[in-house]
Amino acid sequence: MPEVFRTDGEPSIDPWPASPESTSPGRPREARRRGGPAAARSRAFVLLIVFPLAALLLSGCGAAFRVSDPAVISQDRDFLLVAAGRSDTLRSLAERYLDDPSLDWVIAEANHIKRVKPGQKVVIPRRPFNRSAVFGDGYQTVPILTYHRFASSDRNCGKLSVSKAAFRAQMAYLRDRGFEVISFADLAAFMAGDRSLPKKSVIITIDDGYRSTYEIAYPVLREFGFKATVFIYADFIGAPAGLTWDHMRKMVASGLIDIQPHSKTHADLTKKLEGEGQSAYEKRVLREIRYSTKVLRRLGLPMHTFSYPYGAENDLVVDLVKSEGFKMGVTVTRGGNPSFANPFMLRRTQIYCSNNVKTFAKRLEVFKRVALR
Repeated sequence: MPEVFRTDGEPSIDPWPASPESTSPGRPREARRRGGPAAARSRAFVLLIVFPLAALLLSGCGAAFRVSDPAVISQDRDFLLVAAGRSDTLRSLAERYLDDPSLDWVIAEANHIKRVKPGQKVVIPRRPFNRSAVFGDGYQTVPILTYHRFASSDRNCGKLSVSKAAFRAQMAYLRDRGFEVISFADLAAFMAGDRSLPKKSVIITIDDGYRSTYEIAYPVLREFGFKATVFIYADFIGAPAGLTWDHMRKMVASGLIDIQPHSKTHADLTKKLEGEGQSAYEKRVLREIRYSTKVLRRLGLPMHTFSYPYGAENDLVVDLVKSEGFKMGVTVTRGGNPSFANPFMLRRTQIYCSNNVKTFAKRLEVFKRVALR
């Protein structure tokens, strides 16, 4: 997803600055006319060759700033004002003017609308203005929801399970309230200052790799078209209650499911075994991280985010996760994640069987109010 809300290329200076000589008020006019026949021929060459080339370059540069379209009412470097056509939608406007239909949320938020009407005047921001999403009264946060197991009904729903009906109701709540389900790549770009995010962004994750992920959660996610990241510990793959390689490949092939490591055995990586020395402990933690990463690479996915078993981490665990090339690490500490969050200490909110839609809604904090002025 391109970050610059295109058409202007976002240049910040004049690409053809005037030279000091040409603008110097103290330079005698005669000095600019010296030369004789050879100089005259040189000037003719400039007029015939260089000026047309410069004009061509300037016209190309101008195209980056101006959109030639009868629907465009007005424009400058920052905004377009367009009249929506009979068949226009937010996505079609985003595709036409921002080069990416998935940036429809940018237009929706700028105009405080959910859809466009024929003839409606629509403002289109050509670039983001506050990528950090920090404001005078607070800052944007991205909640990361965490699920574990899924049950066919409420009757066989344990603490870390969510019934199919409850899960579907929660996904419907996200859709109906205008939440945008994003990926960890989107969050990483937001935290790096490379892009902004929709105001109501959320990430869905599922830990451990239970078979119910494929049998219950995946069909619901597919129904709503929502992305999710599944964190799997390698020793659970193929277990009676665990996902199989066939399950994982089918989910990955849908384009909706990302699969990332959750260690080898799901041991608490912050705790030493009885009688274990520091060196042996460090080697074991590294093996837990490295083995799960190697196994899951079979799926052909980039390994970018590590889920600490039980959400437990310490300096050693974080350092080893970094050393293995991961860009992020997730805990189970409740709360949202601002643009300035520590990428290796990302907060996640666990969803339990006891959470109804009302309590679920309270887990979706997308703005932290703080007086920053």
